[in-house]
Amino acid sequence: MFAGTQPALWHPEEVPAVLILDTAPFAGTGLALPDFADWPGILVDRVLENGRHMVLADGNGLHRLWLRSGPADRSLAYMVIRDDALVLRQAMVRRFEQRMTGSRAGRSPPGFCPTPFQRQRLSMLLDILDAAGTRDGAALTTYEIARRHVYARLQVGRGSGWKSSSQRRRTQRLIDEARALMEGGYRRLLRP
Repeated sequence: MFAGTQPALWHPEEVPAVLILDTAPFAGTGLALPDFADWPGILVDRVLENGRHMVLADGNGLHRLWLRSGPADRSLAYMVIRDDALVLRQAMVRRFEQRMTGSRAGRSPPGFCPTPFQRQRLSMLLDILDAAGTRDGAALTTYEIARRHVYARLQVGRGSGWKSSSQRRRTQRLIDEARALMEGGYRRLLRP
């Protein structure tokens, strides 16, 4: 499977949706680490130096897990980081816990899944970014980007009419926004 078709693995510091599961510091009577072999939708299952990383599909969203290495006979523990995303991290723990106990997991908290409008806009920004500057340097003009990706029925012609139009200004703002996303702005999408 190509990397582009799999969900990305993110560090919990960047994405509060990543649950850190570890073994408890003591042997207890709690639930042990489950065997995920029967999970119906394993999208990613990768073992790295720092543990096992998984992305599990669920009807209402994804579960992103980082299973840290530890003794298999210990109880399962969640590591919840106390930061500005604490409430979101706790909601993701509750969602996963519902699923693990056999209940239907609720929807992901608002902000973790883009709305249809947001998906359409992000897709348009990616198209604009591709058109605004390719690796070989053959970039489209602002006018061509507007016609192809923003305004399908653009009526403004070239020249002074185009240069003073609101469509040109909006297209330029979208190009700037697409470039800002590329230069690291995408990270704010990861922290709702």
